Amino acid sequence: MDRALYEEMFALEQQHWWFAAKRQIVVSLLNAFAEVTPSADAPAVVCDIGCGCGMQAAELSEAGWNVIGVDASEDALTYCRARGVDAVQGRLPDDVPLEPGSLDAVLMLDVLEHVDDDAGSLAAGAERLKPGGVLICTVPAYAWMWTDRDDYHHHKRRYSRRAFAELIRSCDLCEVMMTSFMNTVLFPLALASRLGSKLVGSSANGGDLSIPPLGTNALFRAAFAAERHLLSRGVGMPYGLSQVAVLRRKPVAEIGG
Repeated sequence: MDRALYEEMFALEQQHWWFAAKRQIVVSLLNAFAEVTPSADAPAVVCDIGCGCGMQAAELSEAGWNVIGVDASEDALTYCRARGVDAVQGRLPDDVPLEPGSLDAVLMLDVLEHVDDDAGSLAAGAERLKPGGVLICTVPAYAWMWTDRDDYHHHKRRYSRRAFAELIRSCDLCEVMMTSFMNTVLFPLALASRLGSKLVGSSANGGDLSIPPLGTNALFRAAFAAERHLLSRGVGMPYGLSQVAVLRRKPVAEIGG
């Protein structure tokens, strides 16, 4: 992504409702599906691949997880260091500088839509998991919702339900624990905004993030974050602006079986 977008994200993602609520959902899924928990004696190791400016990693570190970030962008790594996040440079799918079978959890949050080889990249993340480790990934939904915003964020694709299902099934190393749409409650508003952008031909070249007025931001955050109570129980949502999956690394004896 462009430097200006990282700058924009770093400035806004701590408070912006979409980022803040998504972080809550990811933590809830990690707590629900991971077989290990943060511990001072044996801290669980989580890798955020495509960590961006490091806000998710920073919050997990504060919660007691041993977190390492990986990102291809030096700009992203600079912002991670500013947040005190341990992050290294790497690129999917073939240059992830972590040992296979070394991680308790892998996060790939709005990453796979940026890479040419999404199946290979998903497999690369799965390969770094210990048996029983979990991988949480999120992607943007619906190709028909493509706007200038996707171009600005350097997306290569958005995912239909079928395309996302085929992608996660391609990961032979893992079993699928849950899949769902998310950002369902606010989807009608997002849809109206996206369609409006298409109709008026607006461009995101000048940036596309802003924090709504305080009350609206808090309301949107609460509405989106509330979905974690269902998602963490494996209850799927019927539609939404994004999709999410939780995968678990199979025992060695089951791989290829």
